[in-house]
Amino acid sequence: IFFVSGMTVKTEDIHAAMKAYPSMLYGLTMILLVTPMLGFVTLEIPFSPKEFSYGFTLFVCVPTTLTSGVSMVGNAKGNTVLALFLTVGSNMLGVVTVPFVLRLVMSNADVTLDAVALLIKLLLTIFLPLCIGKKHKVSLGIVNNGSLVLIVWQTCSSSANQILDQSFINILPVLAGGVIIHAVFFCVNGAGTEVLSRMGAMPWRERMAVWLLTSQKTLPVSMTILTYLNEDAVGDHGLVAIPMIIGHVSQLFIDSYISSVWGSAEDKKAKEENVESHLPKIDSSSPNTSSELKVMEINPLHNEQESNEV
Repeated sequence: IFFVSGMTVKTEDIHAAMKAYPSMLYGLTMILLVTPMLGFVTLEIPFSPKEFSYGFTLFVCVPTTLTSGVSMVGNAKGNTVLALFLTVGSNMLGVVTVPFVLRLVMSNADVTLDAVALLIKLLLTIFLPLCIGKKHKVSLGIVNNGSLVLIVWQTCSSSANQILDQSFINILPVLAGGVIIHAVFFCVNGAGTEVLSRMGAMPWRERMAVWLLTSQKTLPVSMTILTYLNEDAVGDHGLVAIPMIIGHVSQLFIDSYISSVWGSAEDKKAKEENVESHLPKIDSSSPNTSSELKVMEINPLHNEQESNEV
């Protein structure tokens, strides 16, 4: 997954995104440092079994989505270059930050994590493949998405019995939790980007990219980290994966709708601007304007030339 993601990275796009440094700094800070703090809350929610709490906690601590976020920003007519930079930048920096942030958050649950060992594993399985894939420009989106499906299927299949034993009453709060967590992220980042927008530091196209990307979390990184966690500490991996999958699906459905609404609004705005650009400009300061308009009102179609000018 990370090797293929690295193939999509263009150096010139990263250089272009660096120019929007206020949006970039806000986005990376929110993705890597602020939104993971919600893990202190999810850890205390009394889900049954406890693995569901661990799943949400792990999910909120990881970086933003690898592919879907950029696609949604493009659909919304937002700044896709900035979106790509936030995606690559947060996932590469997250290799360093996530192990220590996760250890800090999980320490309240008496779950011991070896942050250094996890860091080394993430360097080998995420950072290195991204760098290697950067050298090979091939479009392999199907392989990327297919690999993610296989990882989810493998993890859930290994815990099929435990998953099937869960009642709908236990799953229902998890469904609600996935939607609520994304709603919290979306509202918080909506307010944050609004402040920067009013300050003139974040144009609308940049804001769309930052708003969406800072409200999403990546499932592949979550699943990768999960495989490195001891089941004696966090419980059954299949049960831990359920909240992460639900959270991922929730954000896909919600943000797909939002991005389509934004995209339609941008298309409508572009059409209106195109029409206005083709309208003739009448100089209201000209002394002949009022008399000319009166003549047009009396006989607006007295000849074809004046009709076209109107």
